[in-house]
Amino acid sequence: MTEKCSNPDCAAPISCHEGKEKPTECEFWMKSNTPQSKTKSAPKKEKKSDLPWTGDALTIDELSKVTYRNTPLIIGVIGKADAGKTTYLAMLFTLLLRGIKLKEFDFCGTKTINAWDELYQKLRVQQEGVTFPDPTPAQYIRLLHLALRNQEKKLKDILISDASGEVFSIWSKNRNDENAENARWIYEHSNAFILFIDCDDLINRKSLAKTDIVDMAQMLKHDIRNRPVIAVWSKSDKKEEVHAVIREKLQGELKELFENYKEIDISNFSSDDPDVLVHKNNIAVLDWLLSRVFTVSKSEILIKNDSTVNDIFLNYKST
Repeated sequence: MTEKCSNPDCAAPISCHEGKEKPTECEFWMKSNTPQSKTKSAPKKEKKSDLPWTGDALTIDELSKVTYRNTPLIIGVIGKADAGKTTYLAMLFTLLLRGIKLKEFDFCGTKTINAWDELYQKLRVQQEGVTFPDPTPAQYIRLLHLALRNQEKKLKDILISDASGEVFSIWSKNRNDENAENARWIYEHSNAFILFIDCDDLINRKSLAKTDIVDMAQMLKHDIRNRPVIAVWSKSDKKEEVHAVIREKLQGELKELFENYKEIDISNFSSDDPDVLVHKNNIAVLDWLLSRVFTVSKSEILIKNDSTVNDIFLNYKST
């Protein structure tokens, strides 16, 4: 291979552009003709992703990845451990993937695709049966993102919380407990709530389970400011096994606590296809909340949350 100088304007080895008597005295010549340069190439740097997001669930510190383009609607998912909260999220995304439609919105993307896909894969029916999603660790708040487009083609960002049921149980007894920080954040920043009622727990623990749900609902009530609440009776394929007196009293107490309120039955076990409890009602939960938070015209979101006054992203109100 013919040796040449790294300076394209130099005619070395015939003559040196820098005036050196010998090319080996010139730094430009040495740069392209050292033994190392002939036998080794510089290690290639691993190309980093140009995307500003990873596809994983968002943390509180990463909200700016969504809030830069509009004010997101935050939906707080509340309930005890093993009440079906994370499984509901898995079913919701599964239905969206299957093409099930929301009434007023089209699903048009997500910045947390890896997190959604992890839930989706857990819920897929395998030969050995369904593996439900793992419980959310107590120290985390995961925020799952959906980008929706309304009938006026305007983009709306939705963030749905996924936090451990343990922190809500602590919060329901003492909202100022130092271990209830995640529950407090969700309560303060959410614009709407899904309250989970575990039918299986009501069957097994009866009045004790009812008391736990009422305690949680009363804590939800204390500064609700007319934010909408939908009570979801999860695992409702077993609802008829809940003692009738317990079921009726619980329904009555919840209706007295909340004004902007609805309840609905959901399940993840189909007795038919399509199944109302599974394929219709899982989507209906989100449909109802969206209808209550958005204005009558469905064209703009109106978020009013005085407790977020110090947060320039979450306190912004569109009109």
